[in-house]
Amino acid sequence: MRFHRVLLIVNPVARTFTKPVLAVIEKALSADFALEVTETKQRGHAAEIASQAIHEGIDLVVVFSGDGTINEVVNVLAGTEIALGLLPGGATNILARALDLPLDPVEATGVLISRALDDEAFKLNLGRADGRYFAVNCGAGVDAAAMNRLDRKFPSKKSSFDRLAFSAVAWELLVGYAGRRADLTVAVDEREPLSALSVMVGRTDPYTFYKGRGLRLTPDASLDEGLDVLSMRKLNRRSVPRIAWQAFGSARHVHGRDIDYVHDASRVLVTSERAFPVQVDGDSVGDRRRLEIQLAREALWVVA
Repeated sequence: MRFHRVLLIVNPVARTFTKPVLAVIEKALSADFALEVTETKQRGHAAEIASQAIHEGIDLVVVFSGDGTINEVVNVLAGTEIALGLLPGGATNILARALDLPLDPVEATGVLISRALDDEAFKLNLGRADGRYFAVNCGAGVDAAAMNRLDRKFPSKKSSFDRLAFSAVAWELLVGYAGRRADLTVAVDEREPLSALSVMVGRTDPYTFYKGRGLRLTPDASLDEGLDVLSMRKLNRRSVPRIAWQAFGSARHVHGRDIDYVHDASRVLVTSERAFPVQVDGDSVGDRRRLEIQLAREALWVVA
C-alpha cells in the first residue's frame, strides 16, 4: 500500500490532547504526506468524517483519541481499502497498547510515519456484534452495566474518570450482580449452551486497564486469533476481591468453578428473556435480548 493523502481526525476532548501536542503531530505528518485535519464536535462525528474520506481519495485515516472514537472509524473503514492509524488519546488506549504503540502521542506519530513510509500495513481481525465491529472487546452484563453507570456521570478529568470507573464497577459487582440469578444463555461455536450471569468477549490481553494496570479478564486473547469468551455463572460477594486480585495478576480466575472460558472462538450467541446491557469497545450500545458476535477475519487495514 502506498500512502499519500492522510486525514487526521482529532477529538479535542481526548485526555492527552493539547494544542501544542497537536501542532507537533500536524507538523510531523505534513512533512511526509498531504495532510488534512478535522476535529470532532460530538459523538458520531468521527464516523461522518471517515465516511466522507472514503469518497475523497484518502489513503490513511489517523485517529487521535480514545478507543470509543477509534471504534467509530473502525466501523466505517472495515471492508474498505483505506487503512487506519491511531494515536493514543484516551483514558485506557487498549488497542494502541495491544499494537505495542508508544502511549505518548508524539512518539506514536513517529512510529506511524516510519511504518507508513515503509508501506507496513497489515490486515486485522475484528469482532462483530450485531453488525457493529469492535477491535478490543464486547460485554453483555456487568461491564456494560458499569459503562452505563459511568456514562451517566461523564467525567471530564482523568482523575475523576479513574475514581468514577472504580466506583461504577464496584457497585455493579457488589450490588448489581452479586447473588443474582444467571438469566443469560451463551452458546459458543458448536458447544452446548450454558447459563451465564455476564459474558465478556475479548480480543486483547489485558481486556482493559485501570490506572495503567491491566485487567486480564481474557488472558489468552490475541489480535492475531479469534474471540476469547469469559462467562460467569455465579458471583458471590465474598469472592469479588479474590477474583479482582487474580484478574489483575495471575489470571487464575479463568479456572474458577463458576467461570467458563473459551479461547479462539468464531461465534458467540447471547440470549435472555430479560433485556441486558451491551458495550462495544467501551461504548454503551443499549439493551438487547439477543446478541450475536462473530469473528470478522482480516476486516481492517491498519498501520501501527
